[in-house]
Amino acid sequence: MEPPLLYTLQFDCVGVVARVALNGVDVASEWEGARRAELVDVNPFVVEGSNHLDVYLTPMTDDAGRVVGKEHKFRCTVTRLPRGRPLDEGERIAWYTWSAAECPVTPGTLVGVWSRQFTVKPEQAFGRWCWQDTPTQPPGDSDPLELVALAEIVHGALSRKDLDAVLLLTELRSLELSAAKGVHYDEYREEQASIYQGWFGSPWWAVDPFDPNALAAVPYLRGRLVRVTDPTGKAPIQATDGVRRFTFPFMASRIEGSWTIVR
Repeated sequence: MEPPLLYTLQFDCVGVVARVALNGVDVASEWEGARRAELVDVNPFVVEGSNHLDVYLTPMTDDAGRVVGKEHKFRCTVTRLPRGRPLDEGERIAWYTWSAAECPVTPGTLVGVWSRQFTVKPEQAFGRWCWQDTPTQPPGDSDPLELVALAEIVHGALSRKDLDAVLLLTELRSLELSAAKGVHYDEYREEQASIYQGWFGSPWWAVDPFDPNALAAVPYLRGRLVRVTDPTGKAPIQATDGVRRFTFPFMASRIEGSWTIVR
């Protein structure tokens, strides 16, 4: 049996504010202009057929709008390869290196500098994701309240160390991520249960207080997907076991009328 495929985004930058979107969803970003090198598994956002990669960036500026630093670089590469194989054995399917000389950007204004389309054959994809079939609609008046309620339910389950509730709340996410990773759902679910049990087993497990007024929502794909964050763009629910920090990032889609965690 051949190993499942992995699509990776290799993302390197310094001195720029940047974000990379795959099929309309942010999969990598840098907002502080720091030196950053990251390798991201983007399987959960790869679709069968036409895929679109977009890069937006601008040089980092200070509060007065002056460009910060002398080094401003960005490059990214999407590679397809069998899981477990060295990255340099993979197939590069999209890559870009930004040059300020070739593509000047107004400092302080985040703009699109590059786009690329690539095609994924059915046998190279992971099935159809649930959010692909949800209706596109602008956020309604009730959506923020419903997303806050969903976050509060997750917060409560984590606070109570209610493993069954957490697994139920993340069931659809686990189903799709197991497909993205090429493992059986039961195997992936057991792995997730083991991870949560490791956290919950600490006598110092404590979830940060929940503040519904401190949540933010970032819609993608005309409302099909919404990323819920804290005011700084980080995970909306965080905790500690007394030594390590725990984060619970999530994205939701409206499935059969209810906001459901899917990523």
